[in-house]
Amino acid sequence: MHAVHENSEPGGAPDLLERAATGEAAAWRELVDRNTAVVWAAARAYSPTAADAEDVCQVTWLSLAENLGNLRDPRALPGWLATTARREAVRLSKARHRESPVDWDTGMFDIPDHADGPEVSALRSVAVSRMWQAFAGMSRRCQQLLRVVAVAPDASYAQVSQALGMPRGSIGPKKGRCLAALRERLATGGCVEEAAG
Repeated sequence: MHAVHENSEPGGAPDLLERAATGEAAAWRELVDRNTAVVWAAARAYSPTAADAEDVCQVTWLSLAENLGNLRDPRALPGWLATTARREAVRLSKARHRESPVDWDTGMFDIPDHADGPEVSALRSVAVSRMWQAFAGMSRRCQQLLRVVAVAPDASYAQVSQALGMPRGSIGPKKGRCLAALRERLATGGCVEEAAG
């Protein structure tokens, strides 16, 4: 690792990793700032709840702190972080699934607005329920991609690619197909819900 650092430019990933490994707080903060979107996108894509994603992020950063001097190619840090977050999220999801019979958090789309009256709240609840049912019926890959787009809308395709382990060129077309499938599910599921209600 030290051979890689000798030729690294100041402020580059190898330089920041080396400085962070020596305990420089500013270098650590810069590493976190540069890579937070990748870690969060990977964690959220593979975590059923935002709370689990936060736990995954913390474990990922702790893992980086423990392995600062062991990374073979510091320039591959974003990929290493995305892989670490993805693995931790899968591990945590499996552990949570064994703990509870409840699968995905159904409240992820529910944002309370206390200014609305009971009628608007009831309509919003029905809409959120329909959205959740449509979303839950999609493939896991579509759910992961749409979660990343929802929680990190400013993430670049390169960051989404690292977070999901998906080829960059397939992200746009896959996102379009997933959104079209979600729209179709919402359109066809709406009639069934109204008839049942």
